[in-house]
This record gives sequence, C-alpha cells and structure tokens, in this order.
Amino acid sequence: MFLITLVSTITAFLALVPFVSAMPSFEGVTSWSSINSLVPGMSQLQGLGPIATQNDAGSFPYYMSIAAPRGLPGNVTMYRNKFPPLFYIHQNQLWHYHNDSSILPVNVHNPTGIAGLPLQIRTDEQPGGVEGGRWRWQGTMLFYENGSQNNQGLFYSCQNANGLNGLFLFLQCSPPPAGCTPFTIHSFSNTRMTH
Repeated sequence: MFLITLVSTITAFLALVPFVSAMPSFEGVTSWSSINSLVPGMSQLQGLGPIATQNDAGSFPYYMSIAAPRGLPGNVTMYRNKFPPLFYIHQNQLWHYHNDSSILPVNVHNPTGIAGLPLQIRTDEQPGGVEGGRWRWQGTMLFYENGSQNNQGLFYSCQNANGLNGLFLFLQCSPPPAGCTPFTIHSFSNTRMTH
C-alpha cells in the first residue's frame, strides 16, 4: 500500500513538470529580473545645459536624481550620477521607479505659497503637490504644464531655503534665479512613449 501511494505521488509530481516549464512569459522577457522592461518608456533622464558641456575627463553626465536614500522620497535634483534612477510618465504623472515594490510619484510643490516663485520638484509617497499639473514629452524633452502655462522645458538646479539642492521650475518665462544652473531634461530612450 505504501509503495502504491509513493508511486502515485511521484507520478503526479512528474505530470506537473511540463506545466511548470510552460509558465507564461512576456515577449522579449527571458527572466523575472528583466520584468521592469515591461514599463513602457522607462529611462534615465539626462540634464543638458551650460554646465553639462563642461565635461571633466572620466566624469559622468548630469542626470535627474533623488537627494535621499535609494527608494525613499526626497528632493529631485540634478548631478553627475554613475547609477541614475529610472523615470517614466503614466497618465500625465511622472514616476520614479526604484524597484517593483517602490515606485514614487514625482510632484511639483509651491514651497512658499506665493504665485510666480519657482516651484520645487520632489518625490513623495502619494501623488500630490500643485493641482492640475501634467508632465509630457515634446520630442526628447521633458515639459511640465499647468493649465495654459508651461515651463518651456526649462528646469533650474538650485539650493532651497534650507540649503538643500533641488530642482525647480517656473510656469512663465523668467530669468534664472541667482546661483541656479539651468537645464533641459531629456529621455534618449528609444522605447519612450510620446503620450
């Protein structure tokens, strides 16, 4: 009796082997480690501007990055980064992809509450910030718009009132704030979606 039970258990196990080897996969994905490639348009966002052309030998390009421990919310900033984070736009919201369990919204905030002053860009736990804003691509360049106004694709890397580096924008044409570095931000990914 024991032998019959053992043989039937082994037979049942072996019958499942073809099903396990026939697990579903996604076109182009050969392992679960590449599952993040399923997010259309996810890419590193490179900053171009006057300071970016001053290339020191062996230095890395400027990338949009997070001034916080990896995977945690914080100020968005621009610096030379050997391992830049990934971003994508979904339903007009810019998202920072850290890993499959940590995807943070990139929000635009008005830290002073005064209209016309630069708006600060941060990652947060939940979508929020200035209401009515929307992220979009124009060619390779990242734009932020709110109603009929937009930043014309221009961002500024500055220190905030607390002395922390951050990325800022204006919704109308303005001269660069003193001590700030202007950038345009680009995705050169060939998988980036335009809408």
